[in-house]
Amino acid sequence: MTTTRIARVPYLNSAPFYRGLALGERYELTDCVPRALGERAAEGSLLAGLLPLADYLRLEGTFERVGRFGIAVRWRARSVLLFSRKPLRQLEGAVIAVTEETSTTALLLRLVLEQRHHVVPAAYERGQHPDADALLLIGDEALRFRQGNTQYPFETDLAFEWWLWQHLPCVFAVWAIRKDAGADEKKQLELALAKSLGVNLRQLERLAHDASPGLGVPAEDLHAYLSQFAYRFGQPEEDGIAQFRKLVDESHLL
Repeated sequence: MTTTRIARVPYLNSAPFYRGLALGERYELTDCVPRALGERAAEGSLLAGLLPLADYLRLEGTFERVGRFGIAVRWRARSVLLFSRKPLRQLEGAVIAVTEETSTTALLLRLVLEQRHHVVPAAYERGQHPDADALLLIGDEALRFRQGNTQYPFETDLAFEWWLWQHLPCVFAVWAIRKDAGADEKKQLELALAKSLGVNLRQLERLAHDASPGLGVPAEDLHAYLSQFAYRFGQPEEDGIAQFRKLVDESHLL
C-alpha cells in the first residue's frame, strides 16, 4: 500500500484542477469516481484527493483541507440530476436508483426529498434498476444520459433545489490531504493546485472543446457548464459546508 497516490476524479468539472497538475515523480495520480475515492481514502490508500464533502465530514479525524479548494455551485449544477417518471413531490413510496458513483449527492437527495419536501421513498437502491421510478446520476454520466433520455420525463437539478431551500452554494467536494503527511507535501500540493487552476480557468473553452466529442454535448454548452463552478471557496461556500454538515448530523445520515 502506498500513501503517495493522489486521486483524480475523471469528470469534466474536475478537470480545471487536474489538467497539467505538476506533482513530481514520487506521486501517482489514480482515477477514482467520488464514492470510490471516499472508500480508498478511508482504507488509507490515498495521500490526497478531491474528497466528496460527505466523505470529508466522515474522515475529518484523518484528513484536513488543502487551502480553500473544492467544487461548488450556486444555482444549477446541470450534472447532479434526478430523472423521474413523476414530479419530485409525487415520489412518496417510489423506488429510486442511485448511481454507484456518488456519496455526497446521495445524501443531498435524501435531504431534499425528506427534509425539504417531506417525501419518503420506499427505497434507495444502488446501481441501475430499469424499473425504478427515478434515477440519480452525477458528473459526466449525468451529462451523457441527459442527452438521450427518453425514459424519464421529469428532471430535477438537486443543486438548484438546495439553492432554493438554503440560499447557499451547494458544495460537492473539497481538496483534502492526510493529516500525517509532511508539511512540505501539504504545501507542495497546495501550490500545484493553485498553479494548475490558475492556468485552466483561463482555458475553459479548450477544456470544453476537448471534452465535447466524448460527452456528446456541444462545446459551447460545456463551456457554460464549466464556467458556473466555484473552485476557490469564499465565505458563502464555507457557510454551505456548515449548513450541509448541520442537516446531515440532525438527520443522522452519516
